[in-house]
Amino acid sequence: MKRILILLAVLVVVAGLLFAFSRRTPVAEQQAGGVDSQTSADPNAAVAALDRTREALEATENFDSKIADKDWNTLLEQSPNDRSIALNRALNRVLLVDSLTGQATNSMLTAEEKQATRRQLPEAIDAARKAVDDFEKIDGDAVVGLWLRTRVDLHEASLLPATMTRSLRKDYFDRLVTAIHGDMGKRPESVILGGPLTTILDEMEDPIQGLPKAIQQQAAKTLGVMSDQHPENLFLALRAARIQLAIASPDASKAVQRTGRLASAIEPSLRRQTEPIGLTPSELVNQIIEAIGKKDFSTAENQMLLWFNVLNSTELVKTDRRRASPHPLDRLSFDSMRRASAQVAKSIGTSTAVSNIEFRTAKVGEIDNVKAAMPIDFNLDLNLDVITTTAEGNITLFQSPSSGAGNWDVAGSVDLGISVVGLGIADLFMVDSSDPNRLQYTTPDTTSSRHNTFFTVMAYGDEGIKFIAVDGRPTTALEERLSVIDKATGLEEVRSISSMIAGDLEGDGDLDLVVATGDKGIRTFINRGNRTFFETATVGEANSLVNQTSIIDMQIVDLDRDLDLDIVTLDQDGKVGLLENFLHLQFRFRSLKEIPAVESAFSVAVEDIDGNVSWDLIVTGAEKTVFAYSQTADAGAWTIDQTKVTDQRGSSLLLADFDNDLAFEAVQSSESGAVVIRLVDAGVQSVDTIEAVLGDQLVATADFNQDGLLDVLSLNGGKPVVATNTTATDNHYLQVRFRGIDDNNVNSGRVNHYSIGSIVEMRAGPYYRAEVITSPTTHFGLGKIDDATTLRVIFPNGLTQTIRDPGIDSLVEEEQTLKGSCPYLYAWDGEKYAFVTDCLWAAPLGLQVADGVVAKDRPWEYLKVDGDFVAEHDGRYDLRITEELWEVAYIDYVSLIAVDHPQEVDIWTNEKVGPAPIATPTVYAFPAESRTSAKQAKDARGRDITKMLSTIDKEYVQGFDRRIRQGLCPPHWIDVEFAEDFVPDAKSDQSIFLVLTGWILPTDTSLNIQIDQNPELPPIEFPSLWVPDPDAESGWRKAIDYVGFPGGKTKTIVVDVTDEMNRDDPRLRIRTSAQIYWDCAELVVQSEPASTTSHELMLRDSELVYRGFSRRVKESPLAPETYDYSHATMSPKWPPLRGQFTNYDACTVQLSAWDDSMVVMGSGDELRLQFSVPEHPVPPGWKRDFILHCVGWDKDADLNTLSGQSAGPLPFREMETYPPSRRQADQLEAVNQKNSDSRQRTQSFRAFWN
Repeated sequence: MKRILILLAVLVVVAGLLFAFSRRTPVAEQQAGGVDSQTSADPNAAVAALDRTREALEATENFDSKIADKDWNTLLEQSPNDRSIALNRALNRVLLVDSLTGQATNSMLTAEEKQATRRQLPEAIDAARKAVDDFEKIDGDAVVGLWLRTRVDLHEASLLPATMTRSLRKDYFDRLVTAIHGDMGKRPESVILGGPLTTILDEMEDPIQGLPKAIQQQAAKTLGVMSDQHPENLFLALRAARIQLAIASPDASKAVQRTGRLASAIEPSLRRQTEPIGLTPSELVNQIIEAIGKKDFSTAENQMLLWFNVLNSTELVKTDRRRASPHPLDRLSFDSMRRASAQVAKSIGTSTAVSNIEFRTAKVGEIDNVKAAMPIDFNLDLNLDVITTTAEGNITLFQSPSSGAGNWDVAGSVDLGISVVGLGIADLFMVDSSDPNRLQYTTPDTTSSRHNTFFTVMAYGDEGIKFIAVDGRPTTALEERLSVIDKATGLEEVRSISSMIAGDLEGDGDLDLVVATGDKGIRTFINRGNRTFFETATVGEANSLVNQTSIIDMQIVDLDRDLDLDIVTLDQDGKVGLLENFLHLQFRFRSLKEIPAVESAFSVAVEDIDGNVSWDLIVTGAEKTVFAYSQTADAGAWTIDQTKVTDQRGSSLLLADFDNDLAFEAVQSSESGAVVIRLVDAGVQSVDTIEAVLGDQLVATADFNQDGLLDVLSLNGGKPVVATNTTATDNHYLQVRFRGIDDNNVNSGRVNHYSIGSIVEMRAGPYYRAEVITSPTTHFGLGKIDDATTLRVIFPNGLTQTIRDPGIDSLVEEEQTLKGSCPYLYAWDGEKYAFVTDCLWAAPLGLQVADGVVAKDRPWEYLKVDGDFVAEHDGRYDLRITEELWEVAYIDYVSLIAVDHPQEVDIWTNEKVGPAPIATPTVYAFPAESRTSAKQAKDARGRDITKMLSTIDKEYVQGFDRRIRQGLCPPHWIDVEFAEDFVPDAKSDQSIFLVLTGWILPTDTSLNIQIDQNPELPPIEFPSLWVPDPDAESGWRKAIDYVGFPGGKTKTIVVDVTDEMNRDDPRLRIRTSAQIYWDCAELVVQSEPASTTSHELMLRDSELVYRGFSRRVKESPLAPETYDYSHATMSPKWPPLRGQFTNYDACTVQLSAWDDSMVVMGSGDELRLQFSVPEHPVPPGWKRDFILHCVGWDKDADLNTLSGQSAGPLPFREMETYPPSRRQADQLEAVNQKNSDSRQRTQSFRAFWN
């Protein structure tokens, strides 16, 4: 999939957007080069330049460097002073040198192929150097120039004789040392010199002797300087510490201490790695420092190697390594694309008319001295109301007028008794919470997609946080609408609050809180799902969050598109920072020094202004605004492309599409007036005065009168004002609302009720827009687009949902649809590939059943495949295993066994979810006369379910009336009574089996964490067997603590109850609190198994391919979802995961034995299996069923799964825990090496995000 697919849409978007601005008079221009005057005047030339820019970027990103070079050369000839074009040309040529060098040294190629590549290198290297020189002449950026030049030089050196190579590397090392110790090394962007520096040192290091002694001191000193200049980079600190220890330098203590401080952000994950050696991470660091103090450098080095190995594979170090050693594509500039788009707009015009932005203001109620205000739909009637607070904590709720000319009447009030500086609103309960304190409003007319829970209002300031419950039900008296929540929340001691924001930090389905304080920095509080909180380990001297005591504004967004929510911050000095989320409640703060500080700053905003699928930042101050344009080359690789500073005075700013023309306008206001700023060329402004007085504090945009235009809520001298947007336009719009699922019988509980923090992408025709959901309704302007529109939402837990053709000029309300679990098995049934079941259910990897407690895995399984699903196909049996969900499957071995048996005999395996002892491989063969259904069956409510359990007919019993969370219900059971004359007496030597058929809707890691965090929720009680006992209080006694359960989709389990059956009272109870639906219950009495014949079938052929995603099918409300193989979509459905997957190719060798050589599958992949057919046909009156023996594991990409966002580390047969501990590092490395040649494929970032 091409990585640049979205660029056409992006370009058209920007062209339309920027032309819309162009008719205004520009008041400031900051242009770095641009197209020539002829291109500007000639529409055809402008379009040609735009097309060429797009094609050049596409070819560069797809590594078609030679094709791209022709386009970049032409573009640079047209615009010889264009920094962006010159940089991209240089990057493209360096990528060609990268590629050719890789081929020239590729051991898989023949000598002739490598020699042919070598002949191309001299010319490519010269061209790359010239392009770098040309860029430096235009831009003067010596840091980027040195970074690129060194990359090329090192490639060249690697191809020369060893003596020349050593000499050249020393020269390049000296050049870097001089730059790093000089003025260049003091620049924030010099962090990228860390990559070439460490690369040179690695290449100069001898495996035995280490670094040449002549450079050891200088190398240690230089890495120390790099670490000091970039003290937030753990990769550089690690490298500095190791080399300083190698030369026995006392300075190593400083670097080691820094690694400990920086690593404290992920201390919980590190602790799991150091526990096997009996140390905490901090104890290990302290031991290293103590050894240095005693000049015991041998011990210090050994301990440091251990510390390095613990840290080196973490995402924190990988992130910092990429910042120090970026890929050339990370530095591609989109500025030339933005300006080329603007030139097209100027030259040929646009179909989107530009309207004068106009407002009509009206005050909200009769109130003064308001400190803060927010829009809120307090009664869920879709009409926006307003809630306000004074500095003294007097909260007042105003109801929107029934008509535009009506009055804003007081709908409720409450006095908090504390000082307040800000307000927030959120639904702080789990989406499917049944907590009695959670108020809901439903009517017979309420649709499943309509929001029906009332917000909690959060008021905060120096004296702490107060929660206010909102009761918007029509029967509630005015004086009871707002009430202060007295119940303990876990936030009672928090003080000195300057800003607060809600978001799902851990992807578990509820909203957590990030609180900026003046005494303890940034604090993170995790919601238990019931509006009570506990604080994460983000306080303490070592943590980077504690020192951020001057934060004034925060925005929540997945900034780097790695699927966890980050926090962008702004402090009193106008400096922008980032609270990076590293999953599992682990956070790190770092400054974004690439963005210049803004004096008297008051806000930071996040938008994708230029539509290049990367979040831009807008920092606004009293005198100027900074637009920081970015690009995101890969998950976790968000970088600043360019910053533009505009001079415009004001005390507040809002960025939105106020005229629905698909473009952003910035409305900036102050006491003296307001202006609307339109952006041209990403750095040119045009400004119009707004006649209406909006006030000195712009609060929020919202569509108060539901006319499809965004209005403004503001404060004017302490008085709340709603400025109704009266812009004359016939542009179209779309408004979107998502509701979290709280249905009993579907996947739910994973996303908060209002989907706060989700990303919504809109594609209308060629246009692309994206927004972060921060309020119940998200607005998109559509311009003149009136045809097909597509919406896609990426929820805070990484799950996605697409809505096609939602319509225009409308409000779309959509209930979330979410995920399932485990790979799927299909088989050719003679007419089609039919869905059989899911597999690998007993082998979950990294699945936390509670915080830090990982489920055991059993990698082998024996699944019965009914013969009705399997027919001969071209002389073979054809099975397919697909990975259609957001997970990774690891399949080490597969085999197929055909079992022939009489028609009246049922065969089953002993497969069930549970440890090996209860799933010992067994084939049961039960003739009809040995089986009986229940004489009577009842559920926990005493309801008769006898008929429903009499046969396998997809008539499922739901034994519970409600559930607490998905997968967790109140305890429920089925009681089955069998005929006394069917059950043998105790003297009989016959075996008795209970045969149960059903399916389970499970929890996942995030739901398990959610349940574990909430002390009010019990753990899941998995199925147990009970028998009658008159001496027991309930009349029942637990006979088997755990009987296992059917894994996933409908399966049958067999439970041996011979020793437990009460022969005098043949009743059995299966009790559980898991969300299990039973289909059938039978009792079997057997002396010996019926006759069967088994055939081991040969795996003739297997192949891994990309297939896509089957259409979901749900036959009835209580049935599990199945899938229609004949209808599939090819587009990526799930966000990409990091790491390497098995190549698309034949893979029979990997599947032939359980030997740690495996197939690693990702979403969209299909494993095609062809097995031999037995020589002997099925005897008359007999039937053939099958048993699939599979060895493998499955890892859900749930954000709380350990190592869930990566294809690695690989599991293996002798694995003790997952992820494997340091104790098994050598075994893990051996498995990696064993699979390295067949595992070179990666999932494409751009294929999904574009």
